Amino acid sequence: MLLFSANPAWSDVAAIFRSVEAEAARLAAAPYQQPAATSVPTELLRLGYDQYRSVRYRAAGNLWRGESRSFEVQPLPAGFIFSPPVKIFVVNDDVERPLVAARDAFDWSDARLAEQLPAEIPVAGFRLLFPLHRPDQLDEVAVFVGATYFRFLGREQSYGLSARAIAIDTGLPRREEFPHFRAIWLVEPQRSASEMDVMAVVDSPALAGAYRFTIRPGTDTTVDVEAQLFLRHGVSLLGIAPLTSMFLRGERRERSHQDFRPEVHDADGLLVATQEGEWLWRPLDNPQSLAISAFALNAPRGFGLVQRDRDFASYQDLEANYHLRPSYWVQPVGSWGEGELRLIEIPSPAEIHDNIVAAWVPRRAAVAGDRLTFRYRVVALKDASWLSPAGRAVSTRLGTTQLPGTGAPAPNQRRLVVDFAGGELAVLRPEQPVTAAVDIRGGRVIATRVEPVPALAGWRLTLDVESEAARPAELRATLRLRDQVLTETWTYGLRP
Repeated sequence: MLLFSANPAWSDVAAIFRSVEAEAARLAAAPYQQPAATSVPTELLRLGYDQYRSVRYRAAGNLWRGESRSFEVQPLPAGFIFSPPVKIFVVNDDVERPLVAARDAFDWSDARLAEQLPAEIPVAGFRLLFPLHRPDQLDEVAVFVGATYFRFLGREQSYGLSARAIAIDTGLPRREEFPHFRAIWLVEPQRSASEMDVMAVVDSPALAGAYRFTIRPGTDTTVDVEAQLFLRHGVSLLGIAPLTSMFLRGERRERSHQDFRPEVHDADGLLVATQEGEWLWRPLDNPQSLAISAFALNAPRGFGLVQRDRDFASYQDLEANYHLRPSYWVQPVGSWGEGELRLIEIPSPAEIHDNIVAAWVPRRAAVAGDRLTFRYRVVALKDASWLSPAGRAVSTRLGTTQLPGTGAPAPNQRRLVVDFAGGELAVLRPEQPVTAAVDIRGGRVIATRVEPVPALAGWRLTLDVESEAARPAELRATLRLRDQVLTETWTYGLRP
Protein backbone atom coordinates (compact mmCIF):
# COMPACT_ATOMS: atom_id res chain seq x y z
CA MET A 1 0.00 0.00 0.00
CA LEU A 2 1.39 3.43 -0.92
CA LEU A 3 1.88 5.98 1.82
CA PHE A 4 0.19 8.66 -0.23
CA SER A 5 -3.58 8.26 -0.52
CA ALA A 6 -3.46 9.87 -3.97
CA ASN A 7 -0.67 10.75 -6.32
CA PRO A 8 -0.31 14.50 -6.78
CA ALA A 9 0.45 15.84 -10.22
CA TRP A 10 4.14 16.12 -9.60
CA SER A 11 5.78 18.52 -12.01
CA ASP A 12 9.11 18.99 -10.24
CA VAL A 13 11.27 17.58 -7.47
CA ALA A 14 10.25 20.34 -5.06
CA ALA A 15 6.62 19.27 -5.36
CA ILE A 16 7.56 15.70 -4.54
CA PHE A 17 9.45 16.84 -1.45
CA ARG A 18 6.47 18.88 -0.27
CA SER A 19 4.41 15.68 -0.34
CA VAL A 20 7.10 13.84 1.62
CA GLU A 21 7.12 16.69 4.17
CA ALA A 22 3.36 16.38 4.53
CA GLU A 23 3.71 12.65 5.17
CA ALA A 24 6.36 13.26 7.87
CA ALA A 25 4.17 15.89 9.53
CA ARG A 26 1.22 13.49 9.49
CA LEU A 27 3.30 10.78 11.15
CA ALA A 28 4.62 13.17 13.82
CA ALA A 29 1.08 14.25 14.73
CA ALA A 30 0.24 10.69 15.78
CA PRO A 31 1.84 8.41 18.40
CA TYR A 32 4.87 6.47 17.18
CA GLN A 33 4.22 2.95 15.92
CA GLN A 34 7.09 0.48 15.91
CA PRO A 35 7.38 -1.11 12.44
CA ALA A 36 7.01 -4.87 12.38
CA ALA A 37 9.48 -7.31 10.86
CA THR A 38 6.86 -10.05 10.47
CA SER A 39 7.02 -9.79 6.67
CA VAL A 40 10.71 -10.81 6.64
CA PRO A 41 11.16 -14.58 6.24
CA THR A 42 12.86 -16.18 9.25
CA GLU A 43 15.43 -17.69 6.92
CA LEU A 44 16.63 -14.17 6.01
CA LEU A 45 16.71 -13.00 9.62
CA ARG A 46 19.01 -15.95 10.42
CA LEU A 47 21.63 -14.89 7.87
CA GLY A 48 25.08 -14.13 9.22
CA TYR A 49 27.32 -11.29 8.05
CA ASP A 50 29.16 -13.29 5.38
CA GLN A 51 25.96 -14.98 4.18
CA TYR A 52 24.18 -11.66 3.75
CA ARG A 53 27.12 -10.17 1.87
CA SER A 54 27.16 -13.15 -0.47
CA VAL A 55 23.65 -12.41 -1.79
CA ARG A 56 23.90 -10.69 -5.17
CA TYR A 57 21.26 -8.94 -7.22
CA ARG A 58 21.38 -9.96 -10.88
CA ALA A 59 22.28 -6.94 -13.01
CA ALA A 60 19.67 -7.86 -15.62
CA GLY A 61 16.96 -6.90 -13.11
CA ASN A 62 18.37 -3.46 -12.23
CA LEU A 63 15.86 -0.64 -12.09
CA TRP A 64 16.09 1.38 -15.34
CA ARG A 65 18.21 -1.36 -16.95
CA GLY A 66 18.24 -1.01 -20.74
CA GLU A 67 16.77 2.50 -20.67
CA SER A 68 20.11 4.23 -21.42
CA ARG A 69 20.02 6.14 -18.15
CA SER A 70 23.14 7.14 -16.24
CA PHE A 71 21.80 5.66 -12.99
CA GLU A 72 20.57 2.18 -12.12
CA VAL A 73 19.32 0.80 -8.80
CA GLN A 74 19.60 -2.59 -7.08
CA PRO A 75 17.34 -3.36 -4.10
CA LEU A 76 18.90 -4.93 -1.00
CA PRO A 77 17.02 -7.74 0.75
CA ALA A 78 15.79 -7.39 4.31
CA GLY A 79 17.52 -9.80 6.65
CA PHE A 80 20.59 -10.22 8.86
CA ILE A 81 20.48 -7.06 11.06
CA PHE A 82 18.50 -5.11 8.46
CA SER A 83 14.92 -5.44 9.63
CA PRO A 84 12.19 -4.34 9.56
CA PRO A 85 11.92 -3.70 5.81
CA VAL A 86 11.57 -0.27 4.24
CA LYS A 87 9.01 0.72 1.62
CA ILE A 88 10.66 1.98 -1.57
CA PHE A 89 8.81 3.77 -4.34
CA VAL A 90 9.83 4.90 -7.80
CA VAL A 91 8.50 8.28 -8.95
CA ASN A 92 8.34 9.72 -12.45
CA ASP A 93 6.40 12.80 -13.61
CA ASP A 94 3.01 11.80 -12.24
CA VAL A 95 3.23 8.17 -11.16
CA GLU A 96 4.33 6.56 -7.91
CA ARG A 97 4.85 2.79 -7.88
CA PRO A 98 6.39 0.43 -5.33
CA LEU A 99 9.78 -1.14 -6.04
CA VAL A 100 9.28 -4.90 -6.09
CA ALA A 101 12.20 -7.28 -5.49
CA ALA A 102 11.58 -10.71 -6.97
CA ARG A 103 13.23 -13.73 -5.33
CA ASP A 104 14.66 -14.94 -8.63
CA ALA A 105 16.32 -11.58 -9.29
CA PHE A 106 18.83 -12.45 -6.53
CA ASP A 107 21.64 -15.00 -6.62
CA TRP A 108 21.28 -16.95 -3.35
CA SER A 109 23.75 -19.72 -4.20
CA ASP A 110 26.40 -18.73 -1.64
CA ALA A 111 23.95 -17.98 1.18
CA ARG A 112 23.27 -21.71 1.87
CA LEU A 113 19.57 -21.26 2.61
CA ALA A 114 17.71 -24.20 4.09
CA GLU A 115 14.21 -23.15 3.04
CA GLN A 116 12.59 -21.79 -0.09
CA LEU A 117 11.90 -18.05 -0.01
CA PRO A 118 8.65 -16.41 -1.15
CA ALA A 119 8.40 -15.07 -4.70
CA GLU A 120 8.63 -11.46 -3.50
CA ILE A 121 11.42 -10.39 -1.11
CA PRO A 122 11.02 -7.48 1.34
CA VAL A 123 13.75 -4.88 0.92
CA ALA A 124 15.94 -3.07 3.46
CA GLY A 125 17.49 -0.46 1.17
CA PHE A 126 19.19 -0.05 -2.18
CA ARG A 127 22.44 0.38 -4.06
CA LEU A 128 22.87 3.24 -6.55
CA LEU A 129 25.02 2.59 -9.64
CA PHE A 130 26.65 5.11 -11.99
CA PRO A 131 29.49 4.99 -14.60
CA LEU A 132 31.99 6.62 -12.25
CA HIS A 133 35.24 5.41 -13.83
CA ARG A 134 34.33 4.18 -17.33
CA PRO A 135 31.37 5.04 -19.56
CA ASP A 136 30.71 1.36 -20.29
CA GLN A 137 30.80 0.13 -16.68
CA LEU A 138 28.52 0.87 -13.74
CA ASP A 139 30.08 1.39 -10.31
CA GLU A 140 28.37 1.44 -6.95
CA VAL A 141 28.38 5.06 -5.81
CA ALA A 142 25.96 5.00 -2.86
CA VAL A 143 24.07 2.65 -0.58
CA PHE A 144 21.17 3.36 1.78
CA VAL A 145 20.57 0.55 4.27
CA GLY A 146 20.10 0.13 8.02
CA ALA A 147 18.46 2.68 10.38
CA THR A 148 19.21 6.02 8.61
CA TYR A 149 22.72 5.13 7.40
CA PHE A 150 23.95 6.04 3.94
CA ARG A 151 27.40 5.77 2.37
CA PHE A 152 28.74 7.08 -0.91
CA LEU A 153 31.97 7.10 -2.89
CA GLY A 154 33.98 9.25 -5.26
CA ARG A 155 36.51 8.03 -7.81
CA GLU A 156 39.23 5.65 -6.60
CA GLN A 157 37.64 5.30 -3.15
CA SER A 158 36.63 2.29 -1.03
CA TYR A 159 33.79 2.21 1.49
CA GLY A 160 34.71 3.17 5.04
CA LEU A 161 32.85 5.60 7.27
CA SER A 162 29.10 6.31 7.07
CA ALA A 163 26.75 9.26 7.25
CA ARG A 164 23.43 9.19 9.07
CA ALA A 165 20.31 11.27 8.66
CA ILE A 166 20.01 12.03 12.39
CA ALA A 167 21.38 10.94 15.79
CA ILE A 168 19.41 10.99 19.04
CA ASP A 169 20.93 10.75 22.54
CA THR A 170 24.22 9.34 21.23
CA GLY A 171 26.82 8.99 24.01
CA LEU A 172 24.38 9.71 26.85
CA PRO A 173 24.12 7.36 29.84
CA ARG A 174 20.99 5.74 28.46
CA ARG A 175 20.00 3.77 25.40
CA GLU A 176 20.54 5.62 22.13
CA GLU A 177 17.49 6.04 19.93
CA PHE A 178 17.99 4.88 16.35
CA PRO A 179 15.53 6.44 13.88
CA HIS A 180 14.89 4.45 10.72
CA PHE A 181 13.92 5.04 7.12
CA ARG A 182 10.22 4.25 7.01
CA ALA A 183 9.86 4.95 3.28
CA ILE A 184 12.15 6.00 0.43
CA TRP A 185 11.26 7.54 -2.93
CA LEU A 186 13.61 7.24 -5.91
CA VAL A 187 12.99 10.10 -8.34
CA GLU A 188 13.52 8.83 -11.85
CA PRO A 189 16.40 10.82 -13.41
CA GLN A 190 16.54 12.08 -16.96
CA ARG A 191 18.45 9.82 -19.36
CA SER A 192 21.60 11.98 -19.39
CA ALA A 193 21.33 13.19 -15.79
CA SER A 194 24.47 13.56 -13.68
CA GLU A 195 22.53 13.82 -10.41
CA MET A 196 19.69 11.95 -8.76
CA ASP A 197 17.21 12.81 -6.01
CA VAL A 198 16.24 10.44 -3.21
CA MET A 199 13.48 11.35 -0.74
CA ALA A 200 12.89 9.65 2.58
CA VAL A 201 10.64 9.71 5.61
CA VAL A 202 12.53 9.08 8.85
CA ASP A 203 10.66 7.96 11.95
CA SER A 204 11.39 7.31 15.63
CA PRO A 205 9.65 7.75 18.99
CA ALA A 206 11.05 11.30 19.27
CA LEU A 207 10.43 12.65 15.79
CA ALA A 208 9.48 12.17 12.17
CA GLY A 209 11.41 13.83 9.39
CA ALA A 210 11.42 14.44 5.66
CA TYR A 211 14.77 14.21 3.85
CA ARG A 212 15.89 15.09 0.37
CA PHE A 213 19.24 13.74 -0.83
CA THR A 214 20.63 15.05 -4.13
CA ILE A 215 23.51 12.78 -5.16
CA ARG A 216 26.14 13.99 -7.65
CA PRO A 217 28.77 11.34 -8.42
CA GLY A 218 32.26 12.47 -9.39
CA THR A 219 35.87 12.60 -8.25
CA ASP A 220 34.53 14.08 -5.01
CA THR A 221 30.95 12.78 -4.90
CA THR A 222 28.59 15.21 -3.15
CA VAL A 223 25.25 14.71 -1.43
CA ASP A 224 23.12 17.79 -0.79
CA VAL A 225 20.80 17.20 2.16
CA GLU A 226 17.65 19.01 3.22
CA ALA A 227 16.01 17.89 6.46
CA GLN A 228 12.62 18.93 7.84
CA LEU A 229 12.19 17.55 11.39
CA PHE A 230 8.92 17.36 13.32
CA LEU A 231 9.39 16.69 17.07
CA ARG A 232 6.93 14.47 18.93
CA HIS A 233 8.68 15.17 22.24
CA GLY A 234 11.79 16.85 23.58
CA VAL A 235 15.23 15.42 22.84
CA SER A 236 18.22 15.78 25.17
CA LEU A 237 20.79 15.48 22.41
CA LEU A 238 19.89 16.02 18.77
CA GLY A 239 22.84 15.22 16.49
CA ILE A 240 22.67 16.94 13.09
CA ALA A 241 24.62 15.59 10.07
CA PRO A 242 26.16 12.76 12.10
CA LEU A 243 29.17 10.86 10.77
CA THR A 244 30.11 7.41 12.03
CA SER A 245 33.50 5.75 11.66
CA MET A 246 35.82 3.04 12.96
CA PHE A 247 39.13 3.60 14.73
CA LEU A 248 40.82 0.52 16.15
CA ARG A 249 44.49 1.44 16.17
CA GLY A 250 46.67 4.30 14.94
CA GLU A 251 50.10 5.81 15.41
CA ARG A 252 49.76 6.01 19.18
CA ARG A 253 48.99 2.32 19.76
CA GLU A 254 51.21 -0.72 19.35
CA ARG A 255 49.96 -3.34 16.93
CA SER A 256 48.77 -6.70 18.20
CA HIS A 257 51.11 -9.65 17.88
CA GLN A 258 48.30 -11.36 15.93
CA ASP A 259 47.91 -8.46 13.47
CA PHE A 260 50.56 -7.51 10.92
CA ARG A 261 48.94 -4.16 10.13
CA PRO A 262 50.45 -1.04 11.73
CA GLU A 263 47.20 0.97 11.69
CA VAL A 264 43.50 0.11 11.34
CA HIS A 265 41.00 2.93 10.91
CA ASP A 266 38.49 4.53 8.51
CA ALA A 267 39.49 8.04 9.59
CA ASP A 268 42.31 9.35 11.74
CA GLY A 269 41.04 12.76 12.80
CA LEU A 270 38.24 15.27 13.21
CA LEU A 271 38.66 18.51 11.25
CA VAL A 272 36.58 21.59 12.11
CA ALA A 273 36.41 24.99 10.37
CA THR A 274 35.15 27.78 12.62
CA GLN A 275 33.31 30.93 11.60
CA GLU A 276 36.36 32.93 12.69
CA GLY A 277 38.61 31.19 10.18
CA GLU A 278 40.38 28.82 12.58
CA TRP A 279 40.96 25.18 11.61
CA LEU A 280 40.92 22.60 14.42
CA TRP A 281 42.43 19.13 14.12
CA ARG A 282 41.66 16.44 16.70
CA PRO A 283 43.41 13.04 16.27
CA LEU A 284 41.06 10.11 16.88
CA ASP A 285 41.64 7.39 19.45
CA ASN A 286 40.29 4.07 20.67
CA PRO A 287 40.04 4.97 24.36
CA GLN A 288 39.98 2.72 27.39
CA SER A 289 36.64 4.24 28.42
CA LEU A 290 33.99 6.37 26.73
CA ALA A 291 35.41 9.75 25.75
CA ILE A 292 33.32 12.77 24.72
CA SER A 293 34.84 16.00 23.42
CA ALA A 294 32.80 19.12 22.68
CA PHE A 295 33.86 22.16 20.66
CA ALA A 296 31.61 25.15 21.29
CA LEU A 297 31.05 27.04 18.03
CA ASN A 298 28.85 29.69 16.50
CA ALA A 299 27.71 28.78 12.97
CA PRO A 300 30.48 26.36 11.95
CA ARG A 301 31.75 26.61 8.38
CA GLY A 302 32.33 22.86 8.19
CA PHE A 303 33.45 19.67 9.91
CA GLY A 304 34.39 16.17 8.92
CA LEU A 305 36.00 12.87 9.77
CA VAL A 306 39.18 12.74 7.71
CA GLN A 307 41.51 9.94 6.60
CA ARG A 308 44.62 12.13 6.40
CA ASP A 309 47.24 9.36 6.20
CA ARG A 310 47.13 8.04 2.59
CA ASP A 311 50.33 5.97 2.72
CA PHE A 312 49.67 2.27 2.03
CA ALA A 313 52.68 1.42 4.24
CA SER A 314 50.75 2.73 7.25
CA TYR A 315 48.10 0.01 6.82
CA GLN A 316 49.54 -2.86 4.73
CA ASP A 317 46.00 -4.12 4.05
CA LEU A 318 45.32 -5.29 0.50
CA GLU A 319 41.71 -6.25 1.26
CA ALA A 320 40.36 -3.39 3.39
CA ASN A 321 42.29 -0.68 1.48
CA TYR A 322 42.26 1.73 4.40
CA HIS A 323 44.46 4.12 2.42
CA LEU A 324 41.56 4.54 -0.05
CA ARG A 325 38.82 5.18 2.51
CA PRO A 326 37.09 8.52 1.83
CA SER A 327 36.94 11.48 4.16
CA TYR A 328 33.47 12.98 4.65
CA TRP A 329 33.24 16.76 4.89
CA VAL A 330 30.01 18.47 6.03
CA GLN A 331 29.41 22.03 4.83
CA PRO A 332 26.35 23.77 6.34
CA VAL A 333 24.10 25.80 4.04
CA GLY A 334 23.00 28.91 5.90
CA SER A 335 23.75 29.59 9.55
CA TRP A 336 23.24 26.80 12.07
CA GLY A 337 23.53 29.23 14.99
CA GLU A 338 25.17 28.42 18.30
CA GLY A 339 25.97 24.91 19.42
CA GLU A 340 28.82 22.45 19.67
CA LEU A 341 30.57 19.94 17.51
CA ARG A 342 30.53 16.76 19.56
CA LEU A 343 33.04 13.93 19.11
CA ILE A 344 32.27 10.58 20.75
CA GLU A 345 34.97 7.90 20.97
CA ILE A 346 33.83 4.48 22.20
CA PRO A 347 36.16 1.66 23.32
CA SER A 348 36.24 -1.12 20.72
CA PRO A 349 38.05 -4.48 20.63
CA ALA A 350 37.61 -5.11 16.89
CA GLU A 351 37.41 -3.33 13.57
CA ILE A 352 33.89 -4.61 12.85
CA HIS A 353 32.45 -1.99 15.22
CA ASP A 354 31.87 1.67 14.38
CA ASN A 355 33.10 3.45 17.51
CA ILE A 356 33.49 7.08 16.40
CA VAL A 357 30.64 9.58 16.06
CA ALA A 358 30.83 13.26 15.15
CA ALA A 359 27.74 15.47 14.94
CA TRP A 360 26.55 19.05 15.33
CA VAL A 361 24.44 19.62 18.46
CA PRO A 362 22.39 22.85 18.48
CA ARG A 363 22.55 24.88 21.68
CA ARG A 364 18.80 25.34 21.77
CA ALA A 365 17.08 22.24 23.10
CA ALA A 366 14.60 20.50 20.80
CA VAL A 367 11.12 20.42 22.35
CA ALA A 368 7.79 18.87 21.47
CA GLY A 369 6.09 20.55 18.53
CA ASP A 370 9.28 21.98 17.05
CA ARG A 371 9.75 22.04 13.31
CA LEU A 372 13.47 22.27 12.50
CA THR A 373 15.11 22.80 9.13
CA PHE A 374 18.73 21.97 8.27
CA ARG A 375 20.47 22.09 4.90
CA TYR A 376 24.02 20.96 4.22
CA ARG A 377 26.34 19.28 1.76
CA VAL A 378 28.43 16.17 2.45
CA VAL A 379 31.46 15.53 0.23
CA ALA A 380 33.42 12.27 -0.13
CA LEU A 381 37.09 13.23 -0.49
CA LYS A 382 40.17 11.20 -1.26
CA ASP A 383 42.42 14.27 -1.00
CA ALA A 384 41.29 16.56 1.81
CA SER A 385 44.54 18.54 2.01
CA TRP A 386 42.97 21.56 0.31
CA LEU A 387 40.43 22.00 3.09
CA SER A 388 42.94 23.34 5.62
CA PRO A 389 45.19 25.80 3.75
CA ALA A 390 47.80 26.19 6.51
CA GLY A 391 50.26 23.61 7.85
CA ARG A 392 48.53 20.39 8.88
CA ALA A 393 49.18 17.98 11.75
CA VAL A 394 50.12 14.85 9.79
CA SER A 395 50.99 12.58 12.72
CA THR A 396 50.64 12.48 16.50
CA ARG A 397 52.73 10.05 18.55
CA LEU A 398 52.68 9.37 22.25
CA GLY A 399 55.51 8.21 24.49
CA THR A 400 56.81 8.46 28.05
CA THR A 401 59.37 10.64 29.77
CA GLN A 402 61.91 9.15 32.14
CA LEU A 403 63.08 10.01 35.61
CA PRO A 404 66.66 11.35 35.32
CA GLY A 405 69.30 8.70 35.92
CA THR A 406 66.81 5.84 36.39
CA GLY A 407 65.27 5.02 33.03
CA ALA A 408 61.95 4.56 34.82
CA PRO A 409 58.83 6.32 33.50
CA ALA A 410 58.05 9.59 35.23
CA PRO A 411 54.63 9.40 36.92
CA ASN A 412 51.84 11.37 35.22
CA GLN A 413 54.23 12.54 32.51
CA ARG A 414 53.95 11.87 28.78
CA ARG A 415 55.79 12.93 25.65
CA LEU A 416 53.81 14.02 22.60
CA VAL A 417 55.45 14.29 19.18
CA VAL A 418 53.41 16.12 16.53
CA ASP A 419 54.60 16.51 12.93
CA PHE A 420 53.25 19.37 10.82
CA ALA A 421 53.56 19.71 7.04
CA GLY A 422 52.05 21.72 4.22
CA GLY A 423 51.38 25.41 3.76
CA GLU A 424 54.38 27.66 4.28
CA LEU A 425 56.18 25.05 6.38
CA ALA A 426 57.41 23.34 3.20
CA VAL A 427 59.45 26.37 2.10
CA LEU A 428 60.82 27.62 5.42
CA ARG A 429 64.56 27.28 5.86
CA PRO A 430 65.70 25.41 8.99
CA GLU A 431 67.19 28.52 10.58
CA GLN A 432 63.86 30.32 10.68
CA PRO A 433 62.72 31.00 14.30
CA VAL A 434 59.61 28.81 14.29
CA THR A 435 58.04 28.54 17.75
CA ALA A 436 55.02 26.87 19.33
CA ALA A 437 52.06 28.42 21.14
CA VAL A 438 50.74 25.80 23.56
CA ASP A 439 47.78 25.93 25.95
CA ILE A 440 46.92 23.23 28.48
CA ARG A 441 44.07 22.62 30.91
CA GLY A 442 44.40 19.98 33.61
CA GLY A 443 48.19 19.84 33.62
CA ARG A 444 51.39 21.68 32.82
CA VAL A 445 53.93 21.75 30.01
CA ILE A 446 57.38 20.75 31.23
CA ALA A 447 59.32 21.22 28.00
CA THR A 448 58.70 22.32 24.40
CA ARG A 449 60.90 21.82 21.35
CA VAL A 450 60.32 22.78 17.69
CA GLU A 451 62.66 21.54 14.97
CA PRO A 452 62.61 21.07 11.18
CA VAL A 453 62.01 17.63 9.64
CA PRO A 454 63.57 17.73 6.15
CA ALA A 455 62.23 14.28 5.23
CA LEU A 456 58.66 15.61 5.63
CA ALA A 457 59.32 19.12 4.35
CA GLY A 458 57.77 20.04 7.69
CA TRP A 459 58.41 20.75 11.35
CA ARG A 460 58.11 18.73 14.56
CA LEU A 461 56.67 19.81 17.88
CA THR A 462 57.77 17.80 20.93
CA LEU A 463 55.92 18.34 24.20
CA ASP A 464 56.70 16.90 27.62
CA VAL A 465 53.52 17.21 29.65
CA GLU A 466 52.54 16.44 33.21
CA SER A 467 48.85 15.86 33.82
CA GLU A 468 46.98 16.02 37.09
CA ALA A 469 46.52 12.60 38.65
CA ALA A 470 43.41 10.72 37.42
CA ARG A 471 42.26 13.72 35.36
CA PRO A 472 42.43 14.24 31.60
CA ALA A 473 44.44 17.14 30.20
CA GLU A 474 43.33 19.17 27.18
CA LEU A 475 46.00 20.62 24.89
CA ARG A 476 45.96 23.08 22.00
CA ALA A 477 49.00 24.03 19.94
CA THR A 478 49.99 25.93 16.80
CA LEU A 479 53.31 26.66 15.16
CA ARG A 480 54.20 30.29 14.52
CA LEU A 481 56.82 32.41 12.83
CA ARG A 482 57.06 35.63 14.83
CA ASP A 483 53.42 36.82 14.94
CA GLN A 484 52.21 34.70 11.97
CA VAL A 485 50.25 31.50 12.64
CA LEU A 486 51.61 28.79 10.30
CA THR A 487 49.37 25.84 11.12
CA GLU A 488 45.91 24.68 12.02
CA THR A 489 45.20 24.28 15.72
CA TRP A 490 46.14 20.81 16.92
CA THR A 491 44.01 19.69 19.87
CA TYR A 492 44.43 16.59 22.01
CA GLY A 493 42.85 14.98 25.04
CA LEU A 494 45.54 13.34 27.20
CA ARG A 495 43.81 10.74 29.34
CA PRO A 496 45.26 9.13 32.47
